[in-house]
Amino acid sequence: MLKIISAKVTASPGDSGWVQVHGFSPAKPEETKSRGQLFAVVASKNGKEGIEAISFEREVVKRLREEYYNSTQEKTFDALKSVTEKVTNEFSTDGERIEIVCCAFADGVVYSSAFGGGSVLISRDGALASILESGAEVVAASGFPKAGDMIVAGTKAFFEKVTLGELKSKLIEKNPESAVEGLTPLVYGGIEIGTAGAIIIKFEQVFDFQQIKEPEISQEVREIPQPVMREIPKSQPPRLGFLSRLTRRIPRKNIYIKPGIQDEAISHSRKLTLSVGVILLLVLVISIGFGIRQKRVNDLKKEYQGLLSQATSEVDQAISLASADPERSRQLFLDSEQKLAQIQALKVKDPKIEELQKKVGESRAAVLGEYTIEPELFLDLGLLSSGFKGDSVSSSGGSIYVLDKAGSRVVSIAVDTKKSKVVAGPTVIENPIDMASYEDNVFVLFSDGIYLVGSNKTKVIEKTWSGDALIHSFAGNLYVLDKAGNAVFRYSGLPGNTFGSQQSWLSSSTRADFSGTLGWGMNGAIYVLYPNSRILKYSLGSPQGFSISGVSPEIGNVDALSADPDNQYVYLLDKAGKRVVVVDKNGKYKAQYINEQISGATRVVVSEAEKKIILLTGEKLLSIEIKHI
Repeated sequence: MLKIISAKVTASPGDSGWVQVHGFSPAKPEETKSRGQLFAVVASKNGKEGIEAISFEREVVKRLREEYYNSTQEKTFDALKSVTEKVTNEFSTDGERIEIVCCAFADGVVYSSAFGGGSVLISRDGALASILESGAEVVAASGFPKAGDMIVAGTKAFFEKVTLGELKSKLIEKNPESAVEGLTPLVYGGIEIGTAGAIIIKFEQVFDFQQIKEPEISQEVREIPQPVMREIPKSQPPRLGFLSRLTRRIPRKNIYIKPGIQDEAISHSRKLTLSVGVILLLVLVISIGFGIRQKRVNDLKKEYQGLLSQATSEVDQAISLASADPERSRQLFLDSEQKLAQIQALKVKDPKIEELQKKVGESRAAVLGEYTIEPELFLDLGLLSSGFKGDSVSSSGGSIYVLDKAGSRVVSIAVDTKKSKVVAGPTVIENPIDMASYEDNVFVLFSDGIYLVGSNKTKVIEKTWSGDALIHSFAGNLYVLDKAGNAVFRYSGLPGNTFGSQQSWLSSSTRADFSGTLGWGMNGAIYVLYPNSRILKYSLGSPQGFSISGVSPEIGNVDALSADPDNQYVYLLDKAGKRVVVVDKNGKYKAQYINEQISGATRVVVSEAEKKIILLTGEKLLSIEIKHI
């Protein structure tokens, strides 16, 4: 049985392009035989940089993995080739020169495919030979590897920077990690080519040792006669008279012979031989066991030391680039974390591993912007009004306003002093739908329009929209999002807490669909939240680009958002991820705050001036101190 060890070498991304190398194993056990392990080298000479390039690369690799492992009806050879063709057709455009080289090892067979100039070579018994070389069409090949074989799958730029002679000399030791150490200076030397990259795969034999059974030693069992004591008769000499009579009076010394002496010696010899044989057998078994263990230790050492060196280098680079190039810094940090996880899975004890783990933990906040903070109790709403349960929250003028729909109550809390009061109760409001606030004024949406509420209520806007709606206040004006009518209406604020006539805020050319809207926020632009983390941004009545990027792990679902004109960033509540994610006004990742209690929150408001993230959990308000500003 063959197993794989691998190592990769990649150039630094830049204006000349980028390259990434990834390895995958099947998620389902039944796919191990049919699909096995997949390795992919992806490069591009496009103009994308930073997080845009990372997002593009992840999308390409994600599609490769999904298409390959999901194409269960095809043979492995056909699946790998068709997946390569499909991905290159999808992502290759006139301005996007993509290059892909893939290798898969399944059921004892190695499969390879390539497009865009990449090549696959094999080193066997000291000789280096080409398996395939690609161009404008996808090419594929397959074969049976042997123990000791090494396969090099690389981009066109890699083989331009590394000659076959240089590559052959680096593969002599048959150690992928050693080869990568020797190739790295060649890849980084000379003219910088960001698309230069490769993966080196080695096939090693794995032996299954079975328990050696002690052979049964058969002995011939024979009956040994009982020892018989018998006297040796003496011949009778002639009688010699007196001498004879004298000798008869002297006591005789009888001599006896015990039969079976030879048999006892043979039995003792056999026992000695058997004991020596058993001892030698035990020594042999123990020696084999120690040999196997030592081999495993050596193999393990080779496997983790290379990863440890790379992970340490990546985390050091990530720390140094945290301010100058945050996107690159985060990517390096995540790569180092992935390698650290692989090392920890090997369960190796090494002080250097503990040092790396400590360094990763201490630098996580600075590099990734990840803060694990225990929220504090900001206010127990039940102390203000018995049975109070917040459904909606708004903030303005340094205060937070919370609406309890079932209890028909609104309360206000000052962020800096926590001074609180009941703004309106059931005698004033009944069956409220939504709430907005501006400075000290609270506006509540009812079925017949919008009212200014306090000790009493005053209708300020008559209902003209057709169905369900949401309201928001910005710069003294009121805005209504009409879900059924797919429109946003603006009502300009006038003196005396009155408002002007209805105006359509969206431009005449904008076609929107607000039927599935979960919530919205406003900071000059309008952010509309839909299921599955879909957020649309509108500015001056027209759609604007907004895409959540750079968040790791990716957000599965955004449950609520906070966009406020007094804040620099947009805040996203991810209940399943137990976190609040901070992005800029275009969706680019800045930071995230993680804690178990966040999973119980339903709404979020933020005061960057007071450095507080306020979470509504229904009966309570929790606060998290802002660290990223």
